[in-house]
Amino acid sequence: MASTVTASTLTVTITESYGLNNVSYGNTNSKTFTSKGQVLQRIMNVSTATPQLLNFGAADAAGQLVTADYAYFRITNLDDTNFVNLQLFNGDDTFFYKLAAGDTFLLMNNEMYAVDGSTTFTSFADITRILGDADTAACDVEILAVTA
Repeated sequence: MASTVTASTLTVTITESYGLNNVSYGNTNSKTFTSKGQVLQRIMNVSTATPQLLNFGAADAAGQLVTADYAYFRITNLDDTNFVNLQLFNGDDTFFYKLAAGDTFLLMNNEMYAVDGSTTFTSFADITRILGDADTAACDVEILAVTA
């Protein structure tokens, strides 16, 4: 059986608009990702117990996307009060990020490197999983991931 899904183009547009003392600041930037045929979008409740948000591996599976097909990932904290501790893990290193109430975090590639106590860079590695835990009380988050 052949798939009837037709790959499409994802366009991500970021616009900043700020006025101060009658002067406008900001810009609009767009990036396109062509021939993408898979999308994962969901709203989920993140507890204070470090749940898995997304895994990356060699094959599609429940809660897992193909690492080689990665294009775009966005997570938005839908809570109006509490923050979420994001943890991006690449097999060796973990990068922590505070996702405040109402904030959005996005990745347009899946390579990272984190180091503690050094300014020496070695090499990037693919993110293998993204975890998150709510700091004070459970938070709803929206996830959007697009792959080939």
